[in-house]
Amino acid sequence: MADTISFNNIKESFSSILNRLEENRQYLNDLDSPIGDSDHGESVTAAFRKVKEAVDAYPTDQNDIGSLLQSIGKAIIFSGGAAMGPLYGTAFMDAGTAVCGKNVLTREDLVALMVAFAHGIERRGKVKIGEKTMYDTIYPAVEALKKAFDEGKSLSEMVSAAIAAAKQGMESTKDMLSLRGRSSRLGGRSIGHIDPGAASSYFIIEAFLKSMVEG
Repeated sequence: MADTISFNNIKESFSSILNRLEENRQYLNDLDSPIGDSDHGESVTAAFRKVKEAVDAYPTDQNDIGSLLQSIGKAIIFSGGAAMGPLYGTAFMDAGTAVCGKNVLTREDLVALMVAFAHGIERRGKVKIGEKTMYDTIYPAVEALKKAFDEGKSLSEMVSAAIAAAKQGMESTKDMLSLRGRSSRLGGRSIGHIDPGAASSYFIIEAFLKSMVEG
């Protein structure tokens, strides 16, 4: 298996992300019900429908991965996805900047892309680990990806490590006290529920990274 990632891998990943979110839309709404307003699944799916439209509209004679990711970031920002829109929008735009001008990505490029993605979330949301947010999924995934790269692992092994860490991070939010957003007003009652943003981030990262080694 080649340890490089094509423009088409990146482009097609957003169809996979949308499919994964569509499949889990009601589950995400249900997660949001005890600690939010029961519409997270609807919101995140609607935002990535806009992303799919942006991907489909991207010029067919261009193959700049960085430019595509920046177009996606802008689409999410203008999708009306409440607080989520600016976070993911900034993340994808920062990721695009990290790989600007590239039409093929190496393992090292993927690390740079994902580090920039996580930094975008951290910077825009002013979040940190342990606050029961999407960042509790994203940060461990990126750290695992970096560690696997530093250990000389293959692209497939890097992806598997990152997905496993993302899942563990998502599940860890169940025992956390919410310190952000609407759910923070619940105090101790927020404990015992997986954060819906952490869950949707898991589905997004899982679908995105799997597309790097499939097809």
